[in-house]
Amino acid sequence: MLNPNQDRLDYGQVLTPPVGFRLDFAVGTTYSLDLDALVGACIALGLSEETDSALLNNPICLLEALRSTGDKVALFCEGGQIHMPNNVTPLYVLLEKMVFQVTTRKHRGISRYPSFHPKFWLLRYINDDKEVLYRVVVLSRNLTFDRSWDVTFCMDGRLTEETTDKNDPVCDFLSYLSNFAGDKKLAVRRMMRELPYVEFELNSKEFYDYDFIPVGIKASDGSYHNITDYPLFSDSFHEVLIMSPFLSNGIIKDFNDRNPYINHSEYILLTRAMSLDRLKAKDCANFKIYTLKDAIVDGESLISEENSAILQQDIHAKVYMVRKNSDSDLYLGSLNASHNAMNGNVEFMMRLRSKNRYLNLSKLTEQLFCGEEDAVSNPFQRVTLSTEQAATVTEDTQSLLDGVLKELVRNRPHARVEDCGDTFSIKVYPGILSTPYQIEISPLLSNKRAFLAEEMVFQGLSLTQLSEFYKVYVSDGENSISRVLMIPTEGIPEEREKAIVSGVINDKHCFYQYIAFLLGDDHMLSSLESMEIQKQAGSTSRSQGYQLPPLYEKMLQTAATNPGKLKEIDYLLKTVSADGVIPENFEKLYDTFRKVVKLDD
Repeated sequence: MLNPNQDRLDYGQVLTPPVGFRLDFAVGTTYSLDLDALVGACIALGLSEETDSALLNNPICLLEALRSTGDKVALFCEGGQIHMPNNVTPLYVLLEKMVFQVTTRKHRGISRYPSFHPKFWLLRYINDDKEVLYRVVVLSRNLTFDRSWDVTFCMDGRLTEETTDKNDPVCDFLSYLSNFAGDKKLAVRRMMRELPYVEFELNSKEFYDYDFIPVGIKASDGSYHNITDYPLFSDSFHEVLIMSPFLSNGIIKDFNDRNPYINHSEYILLTRAMSLDRLKAKDCANFKIYTLKDAIVDGESLISEENSAILQQDIHAKVYMVRKNSDSDLYLGSLNASHNAMNGNVEFMMRLRSKNRYLNLSKLTEQLFCGEEDAVSNPFQRVTLSTEQAATVTEDTQSLLDGVLKELVRNRPHARVEDCGDTFSIKVYPGILSTPYQIEISPLLSNKRAFLAEEMVFQGLSLTQLSEFYKVYVSDGENSISRVLMIPTEGIPEEREKAIVSGVINDKHCFYQYIAFLLGDDHMLSSLESMEIQKQAGSTSRSQGYQLPPLYEKMLQTAATNPGKLKEIDYLLKTVSADGVIPENFEKLYDTFRKVVKLDD
């Protein structure tokens, strides 16, 4: 069930539509977001290929993946936690319509802003027979390339004629997200109206029931969803296992002290070595404590020539297993065993109900340890805290710099584009922010940078450099962080997307490749075919022109087997603006096909 050596799951596998289905709409959440990882998710959602597929290196495939998912994905992340992409291209502008920043409000008695921390997907798929399939995914993993060990749960559900209240917490969660959903608010609310009729199936002999547990948001009755309403944080148990990378001593102490009347109880805590100094030895005396072995944390970096800081791995999963008598529960999701997670953060967890014969401490640790505790294959090592150890909590520089970004996002910055003839300028208004830190801002697709001011002007930008994504750099003189912010920007010309598409589909070769790729059933095969077309075209004089018969045959086949697919050519014809790209007579040919297969009907 949780054997890290065997039970590996690719993020893209979870998102890819089932065979015969296609994505209709998806809502996703993450704390931190890597735009490159979001592109990979679009490959899985739109093309049903792996997130690290070679298609990522083909601009035509990338364009189709982003085009086909742009209106179908609403991805919510913590404002100020979008990571810098490695290789920025103008195509990333197409991600703007998918990404929505969430800004939480301060709670009474808490000095800092809570974090938007859930890792969650709700996906609606549909097939040609109009059958609807829902998939819910609850993770501990952000949509980034972090290599840490995480946990994922997913299950599918179908529409029924009867309603259920099992999905009410998810509806409340969607209601919260809809406040940040912009022009996709109606699509999110359509899912809310349909969810009461969706019946999810566990399809598991180990688990007989489940609960969705959003945390830190309002319920439909005006109360708040809170993890403390569940037995995990209120009951006593015979067995407790906690896996959490980040800890607060008070949370662990509560588990440690909660079972004074149960004589035979066992406690296990799995965490990061860096989190041990947050614990007082006497407050976790009942726990056996484990961390990943150094060889596991550093292992991949030792055999790689790449940056070891990127390749290091550690625990990032959040798992709680508790057993009382014959009843066992497994909680998993985004919630750390920390004060911040329990008090203010927005989180999402799953509770899976089981029995002792299927789930208990012995069975779970055997999976996690890959056998016995002393086995060579056990990735964990037991550690012992000093009896004199006292919890030390210091706010690290990273948190302080992140706090500056939180303030900047909540200042509601905005921007405006001005047409200067052959070029454009952007004026950014970040709002008044009094801070001792140095802040610089730059348009994502430009190297022009400016220090924070009431009005910041970026001149000499091309049409394809205009974007609502901006790079932000925060420094205290010694340490710095860089992130991407979404800043609402007025006046971006409507023809920007046409210019970006025309930058990719810039001649007849590319046009033929895109059509071939668009109409192919196997995207990887179509990609290889399109590259072969390009290779042959490179060895052929352009004056020889292009042959329509192969394309005509592909369109005939598509018209016979999947006529609706032909309509997707509309996007290409409407957005390609450069002269000489669309072959002569192609539009006339396409109009003929439209009439024959009655696309307009």
